[in-house]
Amino acid sequence: CGGGDEEGSDAGGGDGATKEQFVAEANRICREGEEKLSGITQDAQEKIQQAGSQQEQQEAVADVLDRTVEEYRPVLEDLRAVEAPEELRDEWSRFLDGIQEAFDKFPELADATRDGDRETLEELTADFTRIASDTRPFAERIVLEDCLPEQQG
Repeated sequence: CGGGDEEGSDAGGGDGATKEQFVAEANRICREGEEKLSGITQDAQEKIQQAGSQQEQQEAVADVLDRTVEEYRPVLEDLRAVEAPEELRDEWSRFLDGIQEAFDKFPELADATRDGDRETLEELTADFTRIASDTRPFAERIVLEDCLPEQQG
């Protein structure tokens, strides 16, 4: 049925998205999610600067973490809806599971921040570092630059 297999062509078989389409869609969703989080972070910085005590600062940071979970939940749902090409599906699923694991820890992180619980904060920091090191290689390899977990440690 004619048509070449040129890059950028939307013509294709029934195999779902091409790797390029998949990467572009995932990056778009991550970029939009990051824009949402950027607004939350700016609000938080103002509240932290206005805080009169360490406790008020901790409360402001914890509130940001709580808001982040709420704002980012739809982003994770959108990412889960992106269909990866067959050869990337298992890795994509593991990547998303890692991101989900990190975000599932945010309420605990918020509580530990409010309480000034340094031991729990250290444990969570180690967890986030591990998750980032588990998820980063996949994101780097397939060029999900807008979905890269932040470098920890």
